[in-house]
Amino acid sequence: MTKYQTAILFIISFGLHANPIFEESAEDILRNTRLSRIPSVITGLEERAIQKMESNDLISAREDLKKAIQLKHAIGMKESEGNASLLLQISKLESRLGNRCEANQYSHLAKRIALRIGLNLGAVALDRAVVPDSRKPEGCLEVSWLKE
Repeated sequence: MTKYQTAILFIISFGLHANPIFEESAEDILRNTRLSRIPSVITGLEERAIQKMESNDLISAREDLKKAIQLKHAIGMKESEGNASLLLQISKLESRLGNRCEANQYSHLAKRIALRIGLNLGAVALDRAVVPDSRKPEGCLEVSWLKE
């Protein structure tokens, strides 16, 4: 790889990580960003979360996905394919982190959105029954930041 190609690759990857808007809370992003730019911010957060998952920075990836979901809700995309997809991503992430209860909650929300809008998220996602766990394991937190 030439020096030029390496420099371009570095600049592109640095751009995804160094965008200061990604470090703000969802509320601050909404307050300080034009509404027309919010979808590109959501896309950037998703891409950054994927990169963080690949580098095994799962906690930071989870925070980026949470912000993306909150932004989608704020701009009226709560009942969308994109939101259902984000919920499935964060469900898989929570599962990797060992948070089975939270993973089930996100998966259940994604399934409900998919059923409401007539979307097929794939046989695995829709066939996996989400059984309410009456005996919640210790440390299982409700997904209180996400309003249904």
